[in-house]
Amino acid sequence: MAQIMCMPAPGFEPRRRAALLFCAVGVFLAFASAQATAQERLKVIYSQFTMTNSATWFAREAGIFERHGLNADLIYVDSTPAVQALTAGAAPLATMSGGLAVGPYLNGLDLVMLAGWCNLNSYQLITRPEIRRVEDLRGKVIGIGRFGAAADWGLRLILRKLGINEAKDVQIIQAGGGGPATRLGAMEAKKLDATVLDSPQTVQARRLGFRTLADGVELGIPFMQGGLVTRRAYIKSNEDTVRRMVRVIVEAIHYAKTNREAALKIMQKYLRVQDREALEDAYDSFVIKQFPRVPYPAPAAVQIIFDLAAARDPRAKSADSQGFIDTRFVRELEQSGAIDQLYGATK
Repeated sequence: MAQIMCMPAPGFEPRRRAALLFCAVGVFLAFASAQATAQERLKVIYSQFTMTNSATWFAREAGIFERHGLNADLIYVDSTPAVQALTAGAAPLATMSGGLAVGPYLNGLDLVMLAGWCNLNSYQLITRPEIRRVEDLRGKVIGIGRFGAAADWGLRLILRKLGINEAKDVQIIQAGGGGPATRLGAMEAKKLDATVLDSPQTVQARRLGFRTLADGVELGIPFMQGGLVTRRAYIKSNEDTVRRMVRVIVEAIHYAKTNREAALKIMQKYLRVQDREALEDAYDSFVIKQFPRVPYPAPAAVQIIFDLAAARDPRAKSADSQGFIDTRFVRELEQSGAIDQLYGATK
């Protein structure tokens, strides 16, 4: 930054004060310009208005991107189009479920997951009140948004864990339309017997008298639902940016864990939910129960996505699922002691 010299103006006092004020403004503007120049502009996609995509929300609102020299534009692009935008180069980084990215990966695209903060199945199996036991599910109709989406896979994983054959014991139908609200309405009308939801929608389901028959997190079902994805080609030419981005994610998780009230306000803004009870439930379900201090993408959570994909794409059976993961940036932070230092007194 060029130096600006402030010299007192000769003459009477008002003139001198005006000159000094002008000089001070010049210094401030020059400093601000240098700061703006130092910030790297970065586009980051998030693919859903759910807690599985929330890490970058916390980073944005808490000023963590700027702390690491990144001027981030968060861009919402829904599900499959989000993957297309990422692979087309419209944005170099995205937060999304592993399931969204596996298809392009199997097609030869160099997608890779750098961090994971939702490594367990966050979905809950919500049923009508008369369904009290797992055995009561047999012969029932379960609604999802669309086949192949995260909720569909989350449901099938829960059913398998419960010993229910999704092809023979139940009927799974697409009942998306208006999203969870539509499926809850169909359950009230007895057109559906069950569905899967995650928090905060589960709070509304309970208020309507529906039952949570099973919880994917409590069952410990691995399932990569939230992580940071990029392309290997981008890492190769922008390694420092990627390293800073992973640091941003780590600090965003720490911020959410240690600033509950502030995190709830951010969730209210991005989830577009005003209900305090629902927000509290979502915070506990994700930030407390799921978000890890060290956000490695869990190999088991990724492998299970490849196993599910194999039912529709035989290539997934022989694909290298671990080639879809790059843990070195998270590992660098962990081994440096930076994460331990970050949490410090909160251990």
